[in-house]
Amino acid sequence: MLTQMSIPIEGTQLEGLVTHLQNAAELKNTALSHELHDELGGLMGAAVMDLDAVRRVNPALSQNALNRLDRVKRTLEQAIDLKRRVMEELRPSILDNFGLFAALRWQLKKSWGNSDVVSSESYPEVEPRFESQAATTLFRIAQEAISLTVERASVKSTGLAVSVDHGRFWMRFSDDGTARAETQTAEPAMILASMQHRIRSLDGSVQLLRTEAGATVLTVSMPLSNIVSD
Repeated sequence: MLTQMSIPIEGTQLEGLVTHLQNAAELKNTALSHELHDELGGLMGAAVMDLDAVRRVNPALSQNALNRLDRVKRTLEQAIDLKRRVMEELRPSILDNFGLFAALRWQLKKSWGNSDVVSSESYPEVEPRFESQAATTLFRIAQEAISLTVERASVKSTGLAVSVDHGRFWMRFSDDGTARAETQTAEPAMILASMQHRIRSLDGSVQLLRTEAGATVLTVSMPLSNIVSD
């Protein structure tokens, strides 16, 4: 007869498990993004080229057939655009090609560019040479901080101030929104918990407060030496 036994997980083991799952998800996203680019992108590109070749056959196709080809080509181009957006969600190419600050600018524009929210941002004149995994972690922390702002109501302005001071790297997120009274899920709390775990992995800290003027300010900081490459 088999007896079911429960194996307790200690705090340090749980921390390690969460780190492992986050890293595994990042690696999976990166691999899937590359596969979409190399495999699916190649197939779609070849299909578009074939459609262009068919359009130039001799004798010429009827106008009705040409119209159908054009519709198929537009559909393929829309699919290619969707593939590109999915790839950027999985792994922003701008982060690998142009660095963290460019990726943060891209994310803010993506989040608020088509809204009435006024978004401001500031960065050091010289970007530190971030270690690759640290840059990814910092970008994910920023994404989670921005998603917390999205969860709030009546947001009219947001700000991101990035700085390097006294051997530490700082990101300060602010907004003038209020908590959504109708929120019935624990998603904001889970987002904050995920962010706190990421920050701890860099020996950093997070502070969330409400100012007298009514702004919500989330500040994350960590030792610069833990995130830059030699």
